[in-house]
Amino acid sequence: MSHSADKNIIVWGDSILKGVVFDENDGKYKVIKDNSISSFAQITGFNVKNNAYFGMTSTKALNRISKSIDKMITDKENIVIIEFGGNDCDFNWREIAENPDLPHQPKTSIESFKSTLQNMIDMFRKKGVTPVLMNLPPLEPERYFNWVSKGLNRDNILHWLGDVARIYRWQEAYNNAVEWVSRQMSCKMIDIREGFLLSKNYSSQICTDGMHPNEKGHKKILESMLEFNF
Repeated sequence: MSHSADKNIIVWGDSILKGVVFDENDGKYKVIKDNSISSFAQITGFNVKNNAYFGMTSTKALNRISKSIDKMITDKENIVIIEFGGNDCDFNWREIAENPDLPHQPKTSIESFKSTLQNMIDMFRKKGVTPVLMNLPPLEPERYFNWVSKGLNRDNILHWLGDVARIYRWQEAYNNAVEWVSRQMSCKMIDIREGFLLSKNYSSQICTDGMHPNEKGHKKILESMLEFNF
């Protein structure tokens, strides 16, 4: 991979690329200093602007991007990394726990998620910015279930889910949607999921909440980013 400072990399994503981990000692979320994006910027020397936000969905981001896209353009080669899906596929677990027999919708439907990513790619390309998608790290379903059902009726949530592994499959469908968009739009994609899946013990790279990669997980993401040909 050619390292040069004449590449301008913009990141749009959620808490994963923000570098958010759950600190077991403090019992709260924090941003780690040596997260995948800051380490990537340090190693490559690229000029990196990180616009990843905790809780960000693709639809919220599209709105922000359309308002600020003209400010992002520089005379350098502009590349944008797009990483969404983790919040898009999430549910209101409290509502599910209270009404497990009603139908419940995720924050973003999978159809809307696909079209939002496609719109985002189009928007960047029209401005001469090269979009690069990133797929999703896998969830650790047992931990995730324990996390989202804290203080709620676990039996009701499980009743609605059918089985705990459904959480994993559901998130995988959104991961597959990212990969589908990548093929449809002939858009390059950084595959971070494969590294996790091929690990001997991927759960050791995921926080206690079952969704955020921990420090080890960020090293795994960094490896995939450094292997990618920007």
